[in-house]
Formats: sequence, C-alpha cells, structure tokens
Amino acid sequence: MSRGFEADLSSGKIMSVAPLRSSVPASGSSRGWIISSWLDQLLIVLTPLLVIPAVLFLHKPIGVKAETIALVVTAFFAIGHHLPGLIRAYGDAELFRRFRWRFLLAPPVFLIAYFPLIYYHRDFYPFVILLWATWHGLMQLYGFVRIYDAKVGSVSYATAYWDWLVCLCGFVTIEAFSPSRSAFMLNSWYSLGGPLIPATAISICRWCCLGVSIFILTGFVINYVVQWKRGPRPNPIKLLLLASGIGSWWVAIGYLENAILGAALFDICHDVQYVAIVWLYNCRRVNSNTEISGFMKYVFRRGMVLFYLGLIAAYGSIGLIPALVQNGTMITFFNGILGTSTLLHYYYDGFIWKVRERSTQASLGLNENSTSPSVRQMTAGGMPHLLKWSPLIGAVGWLFLMNASEPSLLQSRKDELEQLYTRTLSGTTVLPETVEERSWVYSIFERVQNIATAVPDDRLSQLHAAAMLANFGRNDEAMTLLEKLLTRDPGCSEGHTFLGAINMFSGNLDKASACFQMALTHATLDSERAMAHLKLGEVYQLQHDRESAELRFEEALRGQSTAEDRN
Repeated sequence: MSRGFEADLSSGKIMSVAPLRSSVPASGSSRGWIISSWLDQLLIVLTPLLVIPAVLFLHKPIGVKAETIALVVTAFFAIGHHLPGLIRAYGDAELFRRFRWRFLLAPPVFLIAYFPLIYYHRDFYPFVILLWATWHGLMQLYGFVRIYDAKVGSVSYATAYWDWLVCLCGFVTIEAFSPSRSAFMLNSWYSLGGPLIPATAISICRWCCLGVSIFILTGFVINYVVQWKRGPRPNPIKLLLLASGIGSWWVAIGYLENAILGAALFDICHDVQYVAIVWLYNCRRVNSNTEISGFMKYVFRRGMVLFYLGLIAAYGSIGLIPALVQNGTMITFFNGILGTSTLLHYYYDGFIWKVRERSTQASLGLNENSTSPSVRQMTAGGMPHLLKWSPLIGAVGWLFLMNASEPSLLQSRKDELEQLYTRTLSGTTVLPETVEERSWVYSIFERVQNIATAVPDDRLSQLHAAAMLANFGRNDEAMTLLEKLLTRDPGCSEGHTFLGAINMFSGNLDKASACFQMALTHATLDSERAMAHLKLGEVYQLQHDRESAELRFEEALRGQSTAEDRN
C-alpha cells in the first residue's frame, strides 16, 4: 500500500512514510504555502517577528506589568485556543463515533483527579503541564514543517526524521541550559518523591544535549543539501519556520529573565498559528463532509471569522475568573476547570488531527488530485492507546497509593512550611513540633541545597538555599552563598536584603545598614523597596534612632500599599 504521511497538527506527528502526490500546482504564487504567501507569513512563518517586539514594547516603554500581560494572554490566547479543538472533537460526528469513550471519559477523569493532586501534590500538575507543553509546542512546529514539505512533494523518511530531531533538540536544549527551567524541573521532581540527582549529572546532561544538537543540526544540513540535489527539493519556507519557531522559544526561555513574560510571548505565537490552521482545516472539512454538525457548519464558513475569534475570546475569558474572585474554594474549582481544559487540549490534539487519513489530507489541501490508494483510517486502538499513557497513569496511581499507605501533610501546610524556611529569615533556629513536619522540613533542606548546587546560575535557588542555611543556624555558609550570588549578580535586591538581615541578626548593624542601602539602590519592584525600607527601619530602631526608624517604616507602608494597589 502506498502511504502518504501521518501528522498531528499541533502536538502530534507528521512522519513522512512515502512520496505523496501534492495537489499544489507546479507553478503559481500559492505554491508551497498553506493559505497564501502573505497570510502564511503573518499568521504562521514570521509571527514571532511581530509578536516579540510588540510584547517587549508593552512591557518596557509602556510599563505594562508582566503579570498583566500573562493574565490576558493566558485567558484570551492560551485558554481560548483550546476551543477550536473541542468544537472539532464534539462537533464532528464521524470523529466522535470513533473516539466516543475518550471524549466522554477524559473530561471527568482529568477534573476529578485534579483536586486530590492539588491538595497533596501541587507540583504535579505544573510539572506535567510543563513537560507536555514543551512537547506540544515542538510537535506543532514539526507538524507545520512537514505540511510545508508535503506541499512541494518532499516527503521522504530521512527528511521527516531529521526535521523532527531538529525540533526536539531545538526545544529541549535551551530547557537544559535555562537555570530557571532546570531549577523548576528539579524542584518538581524532588517534591514528587524523586531521588536526588548529583549536580555533576546535571552538568553532563547539559553538555550532552548541546553535543547531540550540534550533531543533529549537521545531519539536517547534510540531508537538506542531498535532498535539494536529488529531489524532490525540500520547501525552503520551512527553514524560515524552523528559525522563527525555535528562535521564539529560545527568546522566551533563554533570553528573557522574566519567565512569566517569556511564556506569554511564546503562547501568542503558538496560539495564533494554531487558531489559523484549525480555521482553515475546519472550513475545508465542513465543505467536504456531510456528517458535520449544524454548529460547525454555522461557524466554519466564509464571513464568520470574527464570530470564530469572538467564541475563542469568550471561552478564554474563563481564565480571568480566578484572578477576579476572592473565595478560595471558587478559585480552586475554576483552576481545576482551566487545568482540565489544558490537559484535554494536549490529549485530544494527540489524535484528532492525524493526517494519515485521506479526509484530513484533503482538508489541508494535500491530496485532492492524488491517485494513491486510500489511506488507512485510524481506529480507536484501545489497548495500545492505554499502554501509551500507562506511565502517566502509573505516576498518578503511585502518588495516590503513597497517600493511602502513609499519612501526608496537606499541600497548604507544606506551602506554609516552605514559605517559612526558604523565603523568610527568622533569626533563630526553630523546627516544627511534629515529627512529620520536621521530616518535611529536613527534606526541603536537602532538596533546596541540591538544587542550588546543581543550578548555581538560578537566582531564586541561591536565595532559598541561603535562607534555609541561615534558618538552620549556618550563617557563615549562608553569607558565603549570598556573596557568590551578588558577585555574579550585583543587581539582585533580594540578595542584598537577605545578606543584610543575616548581618543584623548577627549584630553587625553597620554592615546590615550598608546591605539594605544597596538593596534599596537596586530595587526594581515596589515590594523590594518596601522591604528594604522596613529592614533599614529595624536597624535604626536597634541603634535607638527613633526618628529615622519611623521615617523608614512610613516609606515601607507607603511602598507596600502601592504594590498592593498595582496587584
């Protein structure tokens, strides 16, 4: 049987398995493009060139807070772009019949599992979502790359695998070299009960990733040249797409220090591409399939693009609710809805956009004139599908089993203890009263010190490690760690504040005052300035300078009020 290629438009695979006769004419301005040259460049290929300057302009010259940008992007882009896939899943009768049980069982299972996990293992969901989001993003890029090649008939096995490897290395390597991402992954791994990983292993892993990436990039270039000479020639548009897609990911993860802003930036690029291709796909699908429901026929037709975007914005507005409500139970419930929507989006996109089927190829404009035999229709594949997801199911089951076999602290208490010992300085060594809580604090200490050693370039990890050392009475080690941090990053206001606090508790008031002055000089946030003023007030109070202390306390209150008003 002559096969075409298989694909998952957003998170799944486009694997070339044999030449596919493209429906695109040999000449004309549309050759090689999915929609048209200018629309493809605007919505798919060069989207980051528009998004990155726009986001940075909003943040710096205009002064919009990163948290505000992230909130809007999360609501109207990240959450909103889930809707088109959900419409396809529940509006395409043919698709729903084949995957009925997945579509019926997945939503309640994901939602029900959310609440016990968030109460006992809050790090699990962010950990899974980060891994899945990385995979989702790189596979969407890979999907577009393979579609562009298919448009010009370049569908060889070798090219497909080199493309996939370039996308994989492009996304994973910068994750390995990003201090904040590495620290987050290690912290999540340890909090879920994973064994400690030696710091040397982290360094070796990083350089292995870089070496493999160089090898893969070299192989990709060699294959591209060979295919260009041998034919069919690869689509040169995909080179621009790879550069913009991987480049935007590197800017978001490696260049921007603010992780929230970086995530928002990449989300916009990713979501615009997704919304555009799903609109094109569903419009063609509606025109070619009589089983499509009335709602899909109403939405996906000429002249309804604004309505389509309005529906996406309306669905995405659910993401604003947790930031607007005050009730903790309501916040948890809506966060569960948003988390479930995210996981469903990743999960469904893994199988509803497969282009190994002729109907899907036709909806992408890839084989209208092809004379190749019918492509095998994908079936539900219950047991293979279950085995594919068994690691995730096993991980969740193991966490629940651990909770049932031995008592576990509520996540709220874990957060409280972690906040007390890693983000504040008490000036005394006081451990919790219960054995269970003391055990948890000791595990935090070991975890935090390991992460600080493994990721020395991560500012937050160094601050947490120094705070724990000081709270355990190891002030000299804490000061040494902070001094190293400030040597590398002299603008770290929190580092100066922590160092000043340790000196203050040790009785070195002059050194403490100098540190707090430096913290005030380098502060960029109202909260940082308020803390520096507060600590200076405490120093003046200890020096019996009541007037200066009161002035500093007033400044601290004013700064704290400003910070709360902005939030």
